Amino acid sequence: MSDAEKVKKLLSQAQLDFIKAEFGHDPETIGSMSDDEINYLYEAIADIEVDETVAAGEGELSERGKMAESIVTSIGNELYRPEGEENDLSEE
Repeated sequence: MSDAEKVKKLLSQAQLDFIKAEFGHDPETIGSMSDDEINYLYEAIADIEVDETVAAGEGELSERGKMAESIVTSIGNELYRPEGEENDLSEE
């Protein structure tokens, strides 16, 4: 399964709707992206997270920032976690 197909299946409808609103990519488009395009999309969403975090300062992260954060975490855990690394933080 390609990275694009993994991302499409991984994300919730709300997350897919966010990507559609921000970038114009519907689920079918996401599912057919190349690995480079998925990496670019991931980085663009991470940029939103950073921008919103900086804008929030010591305040609460915006809904846009929270959604970007959830997508970055989901994709990062699926595609970029080192081989064999567990997702269970309780073991740390």
